[in-house]
Amino acid sequence: MDTLPSLPALRVFAVAGRTLSFTKTAEILNVTQAAVSHQIRVLEDQLGVPLFQRTTRSLSLTAAGQQLLPAAAAAFAQIERAVAGVRRAQTLLAITTTASFGARWLAPRLPRFAELHPEIEVSVRHTETPLDLAAEGLDLAIRGGLGKWPGLTTELLGSSVTVPVASPDYIRRLALTESADLARATLLHDGDRSDWREWLIVAHLDPALAQSGPVYDDDNVLIELALAGQGVGLAVGSVVETLLKEGRLVALFDRQVTLSYGYYLAYPPGALALPKVAAFRRFALAQARASEGSPRARLD
Repeated sequence: MDTLPSLPALRVFAVAGRTLSFTKTAEILNVTQAAVSHQIRVLEDQLGVPLFQRTTRSLSLTAAGQQLLPAAAAAFAQIERAVAGVRRAQTLLAITTTASFGARWLAPRLPRFAELHPEIEVSVRHTETPLDLAAEGLDLAIRGGLGKWPGLTTELLGSSVTVPVASPDYIRRLALTESADLARATLLHDGDRSDWREWLIVAHLDPALAQSGPVYDDDNVLIELALAGQGVGLAVGSVVETLLKEGRLVALFDRQVTLSYGYYLAYPPGALALPKVAAFRRFALAQARASEGSPRARLD
């Protein structure tokens, strides 16, 4: 079987064949012009055929050089792309989370993460689908639930403190001043009615109230409807922290309930061996602990 010629020499040839200048090739490869000439001679000797026609003022490819150049250039271009992909995979952190958590909790904190880790590029994908990180090329997820996803390591980001919220106008219109007033309010449900049912039970209210009200499969839509004065939604303090501070949403009755679910970091076993994943885990947990300082800013 024929053996390949020198790969360093082929690399020099691919650049020289494109530039048709040994001087420019030397500049691009950060070597001397003599080193370029030497590598070209090595390649020509190994192939037994001249690749360049040299004159005093010009350099051109021979027929053999024209035949070899496209394949050599394409091969090294493919290698360069693969190497760049491997390097980028070490610094590109791909995260999936829900739309509301991503927009209202994660996004405001990402600039700080970028300051701390400028070497890491973050990509966030908003999905509600079941977790299959490997199939989707993702490094980790932040999801609400009970923290039980097969094949993934999970860590609770913070206590699951949830409050009923509504717009100031809606509260005034319905005169919602005490928890019993929820009986005449529209309850907005995320996914199913279990959250409100659990909240009502823990708050010592009638769980039958959870049987009414529209159900949505996107908690971001639920928050937008609460902002628009369409009803009362259950929200995690940290997710709506900014809206509460701005007064666009109001926490009703000053009643906070810790539910059985929470927001979890989820990642494959062994993922923390990757510096980018370990760095984000430290950052997210630190941010969650900081949020614990305010009762209405605690992370679900």
